[in-house]
Amino acid sequence: MAQVNWRKQLAKLLYNGDLEGASNLLEGGLRSNPRNMSMKVELGKVQFMQGDIDSARTTFEGALLANPDNAEALKGKGDVLEVFGDYEEAIKAYQMASQRAPKDTENWKGLGVLLTKLKKYGQADKCWNALLRIDSNDAEAWYNKGQTLQLLKKYKDAGKCYERAIGAQPDFKEAHGDLVIVLMEQDQLEEALKVAEHAVQMHPNDDTLHRNYGVLLYRLDQPEEALAAFDNALELNSNVVDTWVNKGTVLKAQADLSGALEAFDKALEINPNFTVAKDGRIGVLSDIEAAKPKGFISRIFGG
Repeated sequence: MAQVNWRKQLAKLLYNGDLEGASNLLEGGLRSNPRNMSMKVELGKVQFMQGDIDSARTTFEGALLANPDNAEALKGKGDVLEVFGDYEEAIKAYQMASQRAPKDTENWKGLGVLLTKLKKYGQADKCWNALLRIDSNDAEAWYNKGQTLQLLKKYKDAGKCYERAIGAQPDFKEAHGDLVIVLMEQDQLEEALKVAEHAVQMHPNDDTLHRNYGVLLYRLDQPEEALAAFDNALELNSNVVDTWVNKGTVLKAQADLSGALEAFDKALEINPNFTVAKDGRIGVLSDIEAAKPKGFISRIFGG
């Protein structure tokens, strides 16, 4: 099977989502040419996509026995080790892949994502910087760098990264949403409002953007508008605990205790162990009890 032909066939199968066909193509090719390590690595990738992690591991290890410096096989090995929870070995595999193919963005991305997961934010930031040296207009790299800086509570710098991500990809939904959050963290509420309004207009079917918009409106002392935003979010997705809790909090502040109780109850139906919802419900019940008229004897004796 000619190199260019099998790659074209593979690309078409993957484009159509035919993983079984892709696997059959590669396995057949390897029976004819078992020393084709490019085909072997691609088989490992397909097996990984199929969720057959054990087979993917065996395939990548086989490729590395033939060539320990195969960067794609090292990246695949890192992916497999990460799934198995062997994070330190996964980091080593990603690092080796990055050293052998420093211009391959997927190697840096895999390493950066794992380091972020392990809260090694400083090391993760170096990965995003390496990615951006390869392509300074990589929207995802700017977004990931922003995420890392946000976790480090460097909100101003994170905001700049989200702006760069949006500049490279204007419809980047997550970057808009997180830009709103970091602006709120800096009390830049009016600027956050502009971004939030633009975001919900651009992505009207995203419940998270509507929920964050509601939180912002409440901070701007616009409770009615905030409730409308929460209701929009709930119409899109009624199974998010935070949205019900946010709605309950606003209703409680407006003394709509029955509405607040209903909202907190809805939250607890979704997650009975959600502490904020439990506390909110207790607070509402306390307010309901305090609002009850006291009995005749209680009024006389001040009980």
